[in-house]
Amino acid sequence: MRETQHIEPMSRRNGLALTLAGLTLMLTLLLVGYWLDERGRLMVIFLFMAGLVMTVLGILKLREPVYSFSLSADNLHFHHKIGGWSLHWSNIIRVDQPRLQSGLNLVDLPYIGIKIRDYDEFLPLISPRLVVHLLTEQRPLLAMALRHGAISRHHLQDWLVENSHYRSAGGHDYQGLAAMLGNRMTHLRELYGYDLLIHESCLDREAPEFITLLRRYLQPVI
Repeated sequence: MRETQHIEPMSRRNGLALTLAGLTLMLTLLLVGYWLDERGRLMVIFLFMAGLVMTVLGILKLREPVYSFSLSADNLHFHHKIGGWSLHWSNIIRVDQPRLQSGLNLVDLPYIGIKIRDYDEFLPLISPRLVVHLLTEQRPLLAMALRHGAISRHHLQDWLVENSHYRSAGGHDYQGLAAMLGNRMTHLRELYGYDLLIHESCLDREAPEFITLLRRYLQPVI
């Protein structure tokens, strides 16, 4: 039986160290700045702002979920600070690293791609807040396709704000945000061959290694 594994995202790493380093720097500068002349205080202000930036970045990292993925015997779970989604392994057709044609070469993108078998098992379960985030987060993927000539500027303008009506292959009608996500997934499949694309910052290892891990869970149900 496949054991459950939890994936800690790279985007969360060093969050505590950054926060503590920033706070320590700011506290030290506050104590030292009192004894310095005007020129020295200008340098202190500059360094204090750097410490503030470090602290904010560290706090933002710590706000990320402890785990980005959970892999169980039955399901693949994705965790986000505003929601999450889950897919049964039997509803995943394949996983791989998406690529785009650049001249005569294929360029690996810093994402993992997941191709879904049945949208109707996915769309009704995802929260509206997470849908909004995904639609916004995926816009650079459309712009990237435009830069590589995989999409026209006309299509890009149409797809940036997706149609709010969608009929799935199973004949189910969706309205609003769920419909917009269904249309976006269809367009991503047309461009990249996958319905969901997740940035490698959500992983705990290189994309090819993570894809190999997912395939070990996926293989017994294919």
